[in-house]
Amino acid sequence: MTLVYFPPSKQQPSQTNRLTHQLVQSAWQLALRFGKRTTIHGLDRLLSAKASGWERFVWLCTFVSAFLGAVYVCLILSARYNAAHFQTVVDSTRFPVYRIPFPVITICNRNRLNWQRLAEAKSMFMANFSDSAQISLFDRIVSSYDNAYFGHFQSFERLRNQPTELLNYINFSQVVDFMTWRCNELLSNCMWRHYAYNCCDIFSKRRSKNGLCWAFNSLETDEGKRMQLNDPMWPWRTGSAGPMSALSVRVLIQSLKHWPGNKEKDALKGIDVMVTEPYVWHNNPFYIPANTETTLEIEPIIYFYDNDTRGVRSDQRQCVFDDEHNSKDFKSLQGYVYMIENCLSECHQEYLVRYCNCTMDLLFPPGQYRSCRAQDLLCLAEHNDLLVYSHQPGEKPFVRNNIKGMSCKCFRNCYSLNYISDVRPAFLPPDLYANGSYIDLDVHYRFETLMVYRTSLIFGWVDLMVSFGGIAGLFLGCSLISGMELAYFLCIEVPAFGVDGLRQRLRLRRQLEMTMAEPTPTVNFQQTNPSQLMENYIMELRGEKQQEQNVNFQNWQRITFAQKHNK
Repeated sequence: MTLVYFPPSKQQPSQTNRLTHQLVQSAWQLALRFGKRTTIHGLDRLLSAKASGWERFVWLCTFVSAFLGAVYVCLILSARYNAAHFQTVVDSTRFPVYRIPFPVITICNRNRLNWQRLAEAKSMFMANFSDSAQISLFDRIVSSYDNAYFGHFQSFERLRNQPTELLNYINFSQVVDFMTWRCNELLSNCMWRHYAYNCCDIFSKRRSKNGLCWAFNSLETDEGKRMQLNDPMWPWRTGSAGPMSALSVRVLIQSLKHWPGNKEKDALKGIDVMVTEPYVWHNNPFYIPANTETTLEIEPIIYFYDNDTRGVRSDQRQCVFDDEHNSKDFKSLQGYVYMIENCLSECHQEYLVRYCNCTMDLLFPPGQYRSCRAQDLLCLAEHNDLLVYSHQPGEKPFVRNNIKGMSCKCFRNCYSLNYISDVRPAFLPPDLYANGSYIDLDVHYRFETLMVYRTSLIFGWVDLMVSFGGIAGLFLGCSLISGMELAYFLCIEVPAFGVDGLRQRLRLRRQLEMTMAEPTPTVNFQQTNPSQLMENYIMELRGEKQQEQNVNFQNWQRITFAQKHNK
């Protein structure tokens, strides 16, 4: 007899219900097994095999309520963490000033050029020195540079209707560099901590947005970098405070060497002094008038954000770390570390390039932009109103701005060394300086200590983890170990249980296929699935065996009856 299986075209509903019932029973047995050993409060009572239906209902409501309460409070904590609120506290009130470098003191003469070198500059930079028209134009352009700085380009207005393109071949930055004040022409009587120095040994010429100036304690120049290699103490520091405790210098005005066409009064002559921390390109300077004895007191303050704030976006914490190069808010001059002053300088340079397609290389470090030629200078004057005003992005609802100006989105650096400066000039009597105008400048710290402020997160990730643990213990009575138990049950035991079930079904199907391959009596019927087919096949074999036994019993009875009659 051959066994033939006709696969059904549609599964019977009774079989589907049986599979669903088996799955539910298996899941319940698995849950009961987990409930016997879990440390999560409530689940052991809910999944107890001895619990009644009413008891399970009560514990189910209790557990669901506690779980929802824990989820609600955790959402509140998450919102509090994502809000990233900060607090600033005083980290130190007695931080010594010798722990920080003395600020960079940059001195700029408001009259930028020494006009006694004009004739020499003409012979050096002009190819056609005999053309009177070009000589006059050369004088006009150079005089425009005499008091020009960023946002103060109106002096180039005198070049309107002038054939400036004739002198495009002249690099006027080099002309200004040649005619600017030399160290011995501007500075004298330099002292550092009561010790006399040659001014040209401790000051170096550098660029700034105010033009070419002379800087002390600077790292922006080649001389300052060489000084750092030769002197491990550079940039210098001081632990003292008070008059004459740091830098003192006499600045020579030399009015007789100024541009003769300057119509400013002598009272407006003087210098601009810029106080910055190292690696800062430019900061707004202080004006100090000529013929004064000026005291410049500095009070440094340190603000810094701790490392826990690095997990917050720069636009949330409103500051940028100097190594945060991947931040979208990171912007600085080419080759310079991030400082808010460097970010603003780069932004201003970008506006300069946007309006005139060139940059003033006297005002910015060497970079990727084209330097302005003679014919580009008038463009600077035409856009001076746009370059003189700088607006912050968020001030529009609060400040009335009549001119568009520049808008620069620059955040403070997360480690900021600020210098609060107090300038006190005292005018000298005329008989003291006679015809030689000068300024005696004394720069020093006000106190020997400074304040340090630290900004940190009110609610950091450590506080978040501690709060989550407390909420889990309060509402559910579980800990990290309980969470590991649940994770192990869901990720290890449940998949293992499913895999074992699949293996058993595959083994049963393989046995069925082996049985169907053997030669057997033919039974034609339809089955719904292999397991039912196997059961029917076994019942058929049992029926044939029972029939064979009945035949053997009848034969035994016949033989026995015949033997009795023969006797």
